[in-house]
Amino acid sequence: MPPRRSPRHFWLPCLLLVLLAGCAAPGSRDAPTPLRLEVPPPPAERSPHFATLGVETPRVTAGVSDSVLLYIERDFQRRPYVRSRWGAPLSRQLGDLVADQLSRSGLVEVVQRGGLAGPQLELEVLEWLHDYRGDGPEASIALRTTLRDEQGVIDQWRWSERRAFRPEGAEPGLAAQQALLEAWLEVLLERLATLELR
Repeated sequence: MPPRRSPRHFWLPCLLLVLLAGCAAPGSRDAPTPLRLEVPPPPAERSPHFATLGVETPRVTAGVSDSVLLYIERDFQRRPYVRSRWGAPLSRQLGDLVADQLSRSGLVEVVQRGGLAGPQLELEVLEWLHDYRGDGPEASIALRTTLRDEQGVIDQWRWSERRAFRPEGAEPGLAAQQALLEAWLEVLLERLATLELR
């Protein structure tokens, strides 16, 4: 005859299963917050300048993560926010956002994704960081933009800006970066509109 188990042997494993299920639930406090770039307001309407323009998926350089949002502290170590990560890769979100803004601007008649014939817009993310080394946190973005065709580089420029944010944290810092990104998009559209195409 098997030994009798006390009631405690029964409810302890059940309690453990309930606690583990609660930790894994999608609404759990420990579940990562999916971070997404917001769609900016429609840009000012411009006259068509490109019949077609290819938009490459942006390249994320060393020191920037495509999957998590990074911050830096006084020890100069880059760390990811524990409870926040990109809902989709940063490069994909950024490429979609740029293609969408170009389409809505009227500057380009047909926006194509990928390396097709004709002018191509390439973007490198050089910096995408929250900086906690100073008196208050700052959001930082640095981007290198290249426009090229079959003959070579038509135009290339580097853009970088910083913006303070409060309170500390992933979401307030990302909101500051969103504002920086919208400022860069305006510069991008203005620069493309004034280029002399060959």
